[in-house]
Amino acid sequence: MLHNNNTPLSAIGFEQWHPNGATMAVISARGRIRVEEGGVQFFEDDVDLVLADELAGDPHKTAMRRCNDLIPFKPFADVTLNAHLHGLEPTHTLVGEVRIANRHVALQGCGPRHWFHDGTWQLSTPDPIDTLPLCYTLASGGRIVGHPEGDVDPRNPIGAGVIHPDYTPKSVEVRAPQVIAKGETGALDPYNPASPMGVGPMSPWWQARQQHVGTYDDNWIANVHPRLPRDFDYRHYQVAHPDLILDHYLAPGMNLQTSGLRPNGQPFHIQIPDVVPYATFSFTDGRVVQVKLHLDGLHADLTTDIPTYDLTWRAWIETCPAFYRIDLDIARSERVAEMGLPVSGLEGLCEA
Repeated sequence: MLHNNNTPLSAIGFEQWHPNGATMAVISARGRIRVEEGGVQFFEDDVDLVLADELAGDPHKTAMRRCNDLIPFKPFADVTLNAHLHGLEPTHTLVGEVRIANRHVALQGCGPRHWFHDGTWQLSTPDPIDTLPLCYTLASGGRIVGHPEGDVDPRNPIGAGVIHPDYTPKSVEVRAPQVIAKGETGALDPYNPASPMGVGPMSPWWQARQQHVGTYDDNWIANVHPRLPRDFDYRHYQVAHPDLILDHYLAPGMNLQTSGLRPNGQPFHIQIPDVVPYATFSFTDGRVVQVKLHLDGLHADLTTDIPTYDLTWRAWIETCPAFYRIDLDIARSERVAEMGLPVSGLEGLCEA
């Protein structure tokens, strides 16, 4: 399906059914940028596409690392990070911040701590630390301790653990969240866990995404299967923490800034480069449709000596038996704007 890729990006073309019954021809692209000393940026060569969601281990116990590229459409842009909180020296509270567009996320972390019962549930004092992974296993949520059927907090099934007034034995110590929103007082209430806080991607069965999958009932089995339910909502494919899902797409020139997420207090600041991929969809009857791809994801890895970030782009059009091929090209934003190309919307092509 993807015939010529005339870009430094890795890309794939594929088909998928739209909930309205249409067949979608999709182009998905990924590029990785290495950020050298002084903020100099370079595109890396031969970046592997992600053909299935990648997790750190057991999907019921570990966090998702990367989202797959075989997603046909996202209504908005996701911003995710693989990062740690860092301090200049051991301290009781580590603080980190992420800023992009109109989003500002502030987190804080501490050393291991636990709930213990001494008349009431009380929180132990954590030891000072100088680094802490920003992982959902250390955030609010997780297994409801003592629940006879092993129920979990649907917002974050892999979190530290949840105390239940009826099920949790008062004789046990329960791991408490170490990663919370900065200034979050709800983390001090054992019966009302705070909203899970993190900056990584969320798995598709977590509540933030699961609520958008649509209705799978007898009518779906009889009349719709194997297509998606008609009430499927493409927000299901937004993988970022809700605070890091933008209300628009990313664009060249936008800035990502972080603090407290690199060793020795180093700030991290990048500007999205001025590159815009566009696709040419060709048909055997001579029709040619050119479409600008949406920049719908920025995924930074700040845990390596030389940080990198991936950008992901996507576009789709409704296809037919005469559909033939996709070719992918790239240009500066000014040039693509002059071309006046449409973009992919929820129901098909629309003006950019």
